[in-house]
Amino acid sequence: MEINIEDNFSLLFDKNNNMAYKALQALQKECEESDKVYCYMDRLADMMDNDNSFIRTRGLTRIAYNAKWDKDNKIDEIIDKSWKKLRHCLRRKYFRHIIHWT
Repeated sequence: MEINIEDNFSLLFDKNNNMAYKALQALQKECEESDKVYCYMDRLADMMDNDNSFIRTRGLTRIAYNAKWDKDNKIDEIIDKSWKKLRHCLRRKYFRHIIHWT
């Protein structure tokens, strides 16, 4: 059965978590069978910057399911970018902690 990838991708941002989860499952099945979702990798990576942790998680899981189709090494770029952000956040918390205690 063919799914509408664009519609399901849009539903990943839906406030109704049940709808978003159904879209996530449909996209997961598509990722297992073909590379049709791979062209959304840049948009999936952008989801990692979303304020909503559910949306970040949805993006991360779709990125992981696209790993076998990653012919352009986009996942490496996403990991590098994410690691830099995490390191920056940890440093800020560390320095805040030191300033608080001095």
